[in-house]
Amino acid sequence: MPKKNTPVKMDPRVRRTRRILREALVALILEKDYASISIRELTDRAEVAYITFFRHYESLDQLLMEVLDEGMGELLVHIEVLAKQSDTSRLETEGRLIFEYIQQKGDLFRILFKSQSAARIRKSVVRNIAAVFQNSCAPLQRPNSQIPVKIAGNHMAISLLALIEWWIENRMSPPPSQMGKIYKALIIDATIGAVALA
Repeated sequence: MPKKNTPVKMDPRVRRTRRILREALVALILEKDYASISIRELTDRAEVAYITFFRHYESLDQLLMEVLDEGMGELLVHIEVLAKQSDTSRLETEGRLIFEYIQQKGDLFRILFKSQSAARIRKSVVRNIAAVFQNSCAPLQRPNSQIPVKIAGNHMAISLLALIEWWIENRMSPPPSQMGKIYKALIIDATIGAVALA
């Protein structure tokens, strides 16, 4: 009998069906409003039986949350890894790498900003990214600084998501290399400078 903590290996057919359903949902959301998508329309697009959907998910919302949770989880891991590797001279590179990642996952981020149902995920992303930035800012804060690290981290997280949203709306232009410079100047340098001031 397996231990409780032993991860259960998912059947490849189940993984494939879930992947197909996720991809079909992403495609539909990019074409039309999420609220107007039906499960029948989704299963037709995915070319799976209607009943198959309910073997995997209780609702479209559950499927959407899975899509967004996975993607945002990957972004958070990406940011955490970059934050641990970064020093002041590499912050521009960190920004470039973040925007290259966003470029690769463009459809996911379009959904994050387009879908009203993604509000819960956005709040969770802000909280998690803010925690990463708080850890980065904490060693720089002066004892008599007027800006608490918690506020600075939240500001940086919200600013990053706003910058990503603007970039997606502007067809991912300028390129990630330029966005890395903008990220460093507008978000990192400005906020860390404010936190370090007495």
